[in-house]
Amino acid sequence: MAAGEVRPWPVFLLALVGCLLCAVNVIILTGVDVGKISKIFLPKVDTKKAFSYLNPLRPIPEVDPLDEIDQHPIAALMRDQLKKYEQYRRAQSKSFAQVVKKYRMKYGRHPPPNFDQWYRFARKRNCVNFDDFDQIMDDLRPFWGIKPADIRAMVNAMDIDRSRVSILRVRGNKVGQTSRPDPWRASVFEKMLEVVAPFLPDLDIAMSYLDEPRVVAPWEEVQAKLAEEEKTRIQHSETANEFSKIDWDAPADVSGLDLGFFDHSGKHYMDLASKACPPESYARRPELDVKYVESKYKDPVGGFIHNFNLSSDICTVGPHLSNLHGFLFSSSTTIATQKLVPIFGECKVNVNNDILFPANKYYDFNDPRYIYNDEQDVPWNDKSPQMVWRGVTSGGVQNPDIYHRLQRHRFVALTNSSKLSETEVTIMGVVSEDDMSREYAPTFFHPAQYAEKTMDVGFSAIVWCVPDCGFLADKLSAKPGMEFKETFRFKYLADIDGHSFSGRWYAFLKSRSMGIKSTLFREWHDQRLFEWVHFAPMDNRFDDLYALMTYFTGLEKGGEGSDGVYVPRHDAEAKRIADRSREWAMQVLRKEDIEIYLLRLLLEYARVVDDNRDKIGYSGDGTEVDAADNSRFGFP
Repeated sequence: MAAGEVRPWPVFLLALVGCLLCAVNVIILTGVDVGKISKIFLPKVDTKKAFSYLNPLRPIPEVDPLDEIDQHPIAALMRDQLKKYEQYRRAQSKSFAQVVKKYRMKYGRHPPPNFDQWYRFARKRNCVNFDDFDQIMDDLRPFWGIKPADIRAMVNAMDIDRSRVSILRVRGNKVGQTSRPDPWRASVFEKMLEVVAPFLPDLDIAMSYLDEPRVVAPWEEVQAKLAEEEKTRIQHSETANEFSKIDWDAPADVSGLDLGFFDHSGKHYMDLASKACPPESYARRPELDVKYVESKYKDPVGGFIHNFNLSSDICTVGPHLSNLHGFLFSSSTTIATQKLVPIFGECKVNVNNDILFPANKYYDFNDPRYIYNDEQDVPWNDKSPQMVWRGVTSGGVQNPDIYHRLQRHRFVALTNSSKLSETEVTIMGVVSEDDMSREYAPTFFHPAQYAEKTMDVGFSAIVWCVPDCGFLADKLSAKPGMEFKETFRFKYLADIDGHSFSGRWYAFLKSRSMGIKSTLFREWHDQRLFEWVHFAPMDNRFDDLYALMTYFTGLEKGGEGSDGVYVPRHDAEAKRIADRSREWAMQVLRKEDIEIYLLRLLLEYARVVDDNRDKIGYSGDGTEVDAADNSRFGFP
């Protein structure tokens, strides 16, 4: 061979190694057992499109190294939560066999009938988290302690006005005739139901059409039902992968069935809630030390939320908020029952036994007050570095004696610069700074000037007053109207409870702005979102508001409105939260994800109300589904 001529065998060897590395990567992505591969075949398809559902999650950007020297409590909280989020994402199943195995390990029973169809349904919609459905199991577990026929009888008995529910029906794999006292909510639920009905048996579903949750059974009763549920966890070697035939339309005598509904509107909810709390909880042991209770969910130095789940647990925070949140002392439509009644609801507090489903507002794309439009958003650097909030005076029944204690009213008052001249709050100011460390300490701060510059907060309408809103004429005034799309001109979007949950939350999460969340209410998606990763949590008392906001916006040394306090600006950190939220919401809070969740929920519910529920379910190991998928994409 002549000098300078390239030998062919090294080129061939490099090409062969490249092919093998490509094959190994595909194997890793798909979870294929290497020991079972007899040959490798790379199909002529768009692999990016074909395998997007298998591993759609991009690596999470590392925390900025500069954050490591920053000793602010929020910096530590963000680091800790980001690690939990990474672990959560990496633990998601990559195959149906893994999904089935995890299901049995977690819940101690076979998946419900048609579970394999649900998996294909979810995969077709590019689902990225097949394991994240604990909320469904938590909601339905107590009903395993009730006979299926008794559950069905309760649903039949609720088809009356005083129950305040709509009855949704599935008949012959289609949406049947619906009892619709509330036409809007029922009509949207019907649209969701039409998508999943082909996979369901005949079924009746009782959907609450009130804003507020309904079922609050005593703790001891729920625990007894959960103990009965544990006894039913049997995994038979073979089960029928189909539901039984149930005649929901057969006449049933429910005249003597008392579901226990009563009107509790405007009364103290903790009188009911405390009975649904564990005996050792703060709600039932008011003698517990307040500092000890707060330490379970708030940072002891800065007062920031480190456990968002506990910060909305009214067994923990209820005594603090019993006179500061309208749902707890001045609810507008609480028609409750202390019996375990199977009612589907859009939201609840942690003591409720309502069965959560994705809220209608998140699925109804015809209301411009709630829907995010990407074309109306602007890049982060083009947004105003302010926090914005607009809303009506909801949150409870207003009268001259109590209006000022409602959560939205307190929030507006706390951000009104004209009323803050004598107000002093505590924030975290820098006390020491060098190249190796930046330390903070609690510092007194007068927020009037800062609020004037940074907070664009106010009511868009004064409504929901008893007997009318005349008494508020010299106390409150509405700010100029702001279209929903205009809120995305701001970097920080506050979300505050009204009568119940806020239907704007998805839009905030999908936007290029950073959401700030304060709530007591639980929703179906909560376990998918991580505080300090996808949003900034805020205490329902708002005592952390200014410490939270000054961390992100900063206070210049000697600057106007700084009140002599220095806080570095953490704009990049806020943008990272906004970016992660947007990316994650676009993957797990889509219309498709609502459909995936609803189908899984109704398959589980259909089994619970089936007389043969212990003998039906998917008993396979999942490999046949994976094998069919591999064959489809060209794998043996």
